[in-house]
Amino acid sequence: MMTNSVNPIRKRREEKRLSQSDLALLVGVSQPTISQFEIGGIIPSGSQIERITDILCIGPGTLNKELRQFYKDRKRELKKRIEEGQGNAEILV
Repeated sequence: MMTNSVNPIRKRREEKRLSQSDLALLVGVSQPTISQFEIGGIIPSGSQIERITDILCIGPGTLNKELRQFYKDRKRELKKRIEEGQGNAEILV
């Protein structure tokens, strides 16, 4: 089950027609790190947010607001999966 919320980093990266590898090179991280940012596995640091917002032409406040909503939706999805017996309850403890 995937979240209905689209990660704002992915959305803006795709709008700019950049691959994950392209964005990774510009931000100074690996492609798997960008992938983890986009699926919610890793939260970007403040300095990474600054570089990402500069590259993707979005204000840091806007990106942070959209990321908070994405993570909130993702957490709600994970809790629902746990309640349905599809996940490990320890991950949210």
